[in-house]
Amino acid sequence: MPFGFNSISCPFYTLISPLVKKGVNYYDKNRRFGSILEKPTNMFKNLLKTAIRSLLKNKAYSAINLIGLTIGIASSTLLFFYVLDEVSFDRFHGNHEKIYRVVSHISEPDKSFSWGSTQAPTGPQLMEDYPLVENYVRFFGMGRVLFQNGDTRLYQEDVIAVDSTIFEVFDFKLIEGDPATALGEPNSIVLTEEVAAKYFGSESPVGKILSMQDNTSLKVTGVVEDVPRNSHIDFAALMSLNDDQKTSDNWGSFYLSTYLVIPTPEKAAELKSLLPEMYEKYMAEIFKRMNIDIQYDLQPLASIHLYSNMEGENGGNILYVYIMAIVAVFMLVIAGINYMNLATARSASRAKEVGVRKVMGSRRGQLIAQFLTESIVLSFVALLLSLLVVVSLLPFFNDVAGKQIGMEVLGSPMVLIVLLLITLITGLLGGSYPALVLSKFQPIMVLKGKVVSGKNNALFRKVLVVLQFSISMFMLICTWIVFDQLSFMQDKDLGYDKEQVMTVSLPREQEERAKFSVLRNKLIQNEEIINAATAWGRTSSIGGRQIFTVETATGMEEKAFRPFRIDHNFLNTMGMELVEGRGFSLDYPADTLNSVLINEETARRMSWEEPLGKKVQLGGRGEEDEEPQYAEVVGVIKDFHQQSLHSKIEPMILMYGTNDRVVHIKMNTGDIRETVDLIKSAWGEVFPTRPFEYDFLDQNFADAYEEDARRGTIFTTFSGLTILIACLGLLGLASFSAEQRTKEIGIRKVIGASVPSIVVLISKDFIYLIGVAILISFPVSWYFMSDWLQAFAYQTEIKWTTFVASAFLTILITFLTVSYHTIKAATANPVKSLKDE
Repeated sequence: MPFGFNSISCPFYTLISPLVKKGVNYYDKNRRFGSILEKPTNMFKNLLKTAIRSLLKNKAYSAINLIGLTIGIASSTLLFFYVLDEVSFDRFHGNHEKIYRVVSHISEPDKSFSWGSTQAPTGPQLMEDYPLVENYVRFFGMGRVLFQNGDTRLYQEDVIAVDSTIFEVFDFKLIEGDPATALGEPNSIVLTEEVAAKYFGSESPVGKILSMQDNTSLKVTGVVEDVPRNSHIDFAALMSLNDDQKTSDNWGSFYLSTYLVIPTPEKAAELKSLLPEMYEKYMAEIFKRMNIDIQYDLQPLASIHLYSNMEGENGGNILYVYIMAIVAVFMLVIAGINYMNLATARSASRAKEVGVRKVMGSRRGQLIAQFLTESIVLSFVALLLSLLVVVSLLPFFNDVAGKQIGMEVLGSPMVLIVLLLITLITGLLGGSYPALVLSKFQPIMVLKGKVVSGKNNALFRKVLVVLQFSISMFMLICTWIVFDQLSFMQDKDLGYDKEQVMTVSLPREQEERAKFSVLRNKLIQNEEIINAATAWGRTSSIGGRQIFTVETATGMEEKAFRPFRIDHNFLNTMGMELVEGRGFSLDYPADTLNSVLINEETARRMSWEEPLGKKVQLGGRGEEDEEPQYAEVVGVIKDFHQQSLHSKIEPMILMYGTNDRVVHIKMNTGDIRETVDLIKSAWGEVFPTRPFEYDFLDQNFADAYEEDARRGTIFTTFSGLTILIACLGLLGLASFSAEQRTKEIGIRKVIGASVPSIVVLISKDFIYLIGVAILISFPVSWYFMSDWLQAFAYQTEIKWTTFVASAFLTILITFLTVSYHTIKAATANPVKSLKDE
């Protein structure tokens, strides 16, 4: 049977049909109303039936549009999920609008920086002095801690000591335990589900004892749900703050994060205006003598992930949210442009249809409704297909984006409404211009065969193609520069050799650390081990600042520097270069107390033309009668990056220390697996009761760019899909262009034109449009990416070759896309195209 409306399943019509019938029966007495109600139903039925017939009749045209719309809607949906996840950070806390973090902006005469941490007394003192503060909680990072339960001994990262008020302030849900008392007692600990399972299996850990490496016994008082991924606060275990941390009145050290509960934004603004008063009362005397000024601010909890620029934090960035949202819009726009372009290109072929309909009595409004219905039906079919694509690709997208977006998000009313609106708007915008163009054809001219696509239509299509490829080339150039920057950061000389360097943390107990020399002797006996040394921390993540009193032209002054402690083998192990003086050496026993090294940045900051011999005070800054202890600068190290290239190189003071926290082991590039086994064996002999856990410095460094790499991958993938959608539209346009010029191609072949010359002839129109797109996209992408690169302390150059390569690639793709149908038309027998003349 011929295709008709009744031969398909229409869920929407099936849903509303019973309602319409009930309405007709209810108002049966009023025949006039019944007829009025029936007309829209029949009209909708006829519009839908005609639209489906038209789409099925033109299968190639419909397939190109359907694929483009499906890719566009599916991609924009995934990007929409990404944006939703980013803006949802910390909003799962019921009172997130009342929670503020106290942050510190610290200014020295020659530099300034911001920390998300405060001094220990900040929270208690604010609550005591200002009734505006309803509650507070403080966080102190314990770093990596060795826990033991029976034979299970494991190092645990992300252990945090907190005030007992944490469950009053934040909505971290306790599965076991009482939130009012869980962390009220000293030496109590709450574990996440994952960590509880590691140490206690399926048993309930509440009431049991977990031991730390220093033999401190911790009582497990609760189990908390694993921290959601959309929380800027991440932890594996929560310990109670010790008495010293709780009651500390030390206003000189910044090491705690402080969160306040303030009932309204107005009261938060009032408290913010009072923070200078707190500074003057408790801290000004301490810091003014150091020429340091501190300003405090209140940061709303929900803004921390996307808007925080605190030092040492690696959260999100609102800029990337905007970028992903713009990419999503671009993809929908390009998919819509495809529809508009192809529909207007087909206007001549549908002219007779319009003419016949008008002769039969169709009004222009009815024709507009018909063509809009076609585009909306196509959009809704694309929506259904795109949902299948999203469901299939969501796990992969989560892996790439580092998200945990669940399928349940598709059932969210807001998401469903947004998807329906996107689909409806895409259908209306995509079909609006073609509908207006097609519906205005005059039936007499059409039926005489004198209507062709006008100059206005052709110009409009050219404008759309230029817009489409301007967007595509813009995204291609941006993608290229993003990866140039990522490659630049990963390949840049760091000032030390990070390759084949294993890092292992020594036990915290000093008597255990003293065994490092035994471990080192065992390691360097093997030819696969080049050297081993200890340092205060990992070279890839040196943080923190300390006040030192240093020699200046006008006397001794107090300034903040990054401190770092290393032993005498460290420079050689890491391949660091001395530019002046010497390094630490066992030949100089006084190095342990009387010598320091600096980096080049310190010499520049202090304007030391001859830094060797300059004094640095290391001790005697406590009691007034304590004798000052001075050290001399004995060497200057070539600047090396202490963190990722997001941060600038800071002035450093390096002190001598043995058996420090982290071992750096430089290996040969032979069999890494065998060398790791060798190191593990030596570790087991020296530290038989300590688990062997290691990582590699190059991987630590790469981890600092993990989020950049994720965003780059997302951006690249969707940029490629954007170009694919544009090429689909170009393929369709080339097909119709070749079809419309069939007779011209036949005549040219008869008079001797070659196939290549015809291909060039047809292709040059599209290449010309790409040229215009190049003129638009080049300056826009240069401006945008120049601004984007400012976010990095060290930037790659924007190369002219990037623009040339992007243009060449776009032109090549365009030529290949257009050539397929052009060659097909050019190789056809000209007799067939001219036989009706």
